[in-house]
Amino acid sequence: MSTTISCARIFDGERPLGEGTVVVDGDVITAVEPGAREPAEGDVDGRGATLLPGLVDGHVHLRGAGNLGQDLRHGVTTVLDMFSAPPQFTAMLRGRAARRDDEADLRSSGLMAGAVDGWPAVMLPPDPSGWRMPGLSGPQDAEQFVADRVREGSDYLKVFVENAADVTRPTLAPETVAAVCAAARARGLTTVAHAPTRWAFTTAREAGVDVLTHLPLDGPLDDDGLGGLTVVPTLTMMAALTDLGSQNALFADPRLTTRLPPDVVDALRTGDRGGLPTSSAPGAAYEHAVENLRRLVAAGARIVAGTDANDVPGRPAAVLHGASLHLELELLAQAGMAPTDVLAAATSRAADVFGLRDRGRVAVGQRADLLLVDGDPTADVTHTRALRTVWRAGVPHDLAHPVPLVGP
Repeated sequence: MSTTISCARIFDGERPLGEGTVVVDGDVITAVEPGAREPAEGDVDGRGATLLPGLVDGHVHLRGAGNLGQDLRHGVTTVLDMFSAPPQFTAMLRGRAARRDDEADLRSSGLMAGAVDGWPAVMLPPDPSGWRMPGLSGPQDAEQFVADRVREGSDYLKVFVENAADVTRPTLAPETVAAVCAAARARGLTTVAHAPTRWAFTTAREAGVDVLTHLPLDGPLDDDGLGGLTVVPTLTMMAALTDLGSQNALFADPRLTTRLPPDVVDALRTGDRGGLPTSSAPGAAYEHAVENLRRLVAAGARIVAGTDANDVPGRPAAVLHGASLHLELELLAQAGMAPTDVLAAATSRAADVFGLRDRGRVAVGQRADLLLVDGDPTADVTHTRALRTVWRAGVPHDLAHPVPLVGP
């Protein structure tokens, strides 16, 4: 099937191109033609709208296929899962996402490296089959842990360094984090660290982790060496960990709430936060995360947009799939990032960092993951919420008239 989208402003994943026409044949972009022209019969009329790559959420946690459908209904065409279990559950979701066009595409770390009796092992009691979340007792366990993740099909490797919500549990020793990074690097896997405290951030940096997720809540980072880092700030989660009212911005915008199950919105309004604890790290404050982002941006660090979305279908949590990425873009802009930089963080830059070479840009030969929104998000990033149509691998989904789900 061939589709022509004409007279839309184009943001190609890195920069605005002005008005133009984009042609899609099957699941691939076959032409990007600059210049305004009247829409021909059968064209998608993009007047007054902006065409940009489908959004990538660079940090989610999946609890069911309903999460992926909710992502797509908010224009998120690819999600990067940073921990799901058990392995057969992740494999099922990955296979399902590859076959469907009505859910976001999926990449996953699978299981996450963590300490024995620490996070994330304490989250997952043994299941009925007897499967138990593995923990690392020292550097000697790193090689086998990474080999097992490769066998299970992990696309990258996640390392849990320290939890801002509970700093009392055992953590991986710095030499164990370094050993995991070395074993992953030998197999060509990118490493990602859960690092929401200054100690965790420093430990991950020194161990050679490729991507740091979260930002320290417990104080400012040292300025030295920040320019060479790649960071997924997850400001939405940082706000949720420090402020019970962090979701008020979501409630205030019907462009977000209309695409969520009504029971989830109602539960959030009444204060059900899905069990998400506030941070127990001494001195934890959202302002520290914002200041750390400003330091990273000023130093030239690569910023990738991600939310830490973690909701269970039918059970509300503080960071919701899909809708929260739009909150994240606004928070990044409020912290001083230019709108085009924010959009790149959720499209081309996310694709580059995680090796998704077929998406993230409006360019010939790229996969047709596209988003048409009213207004101009290169001037105001909240215009990404004014969704008209999303194309997932060339298949269109009308988002201008959403029909909210009831329940999961």
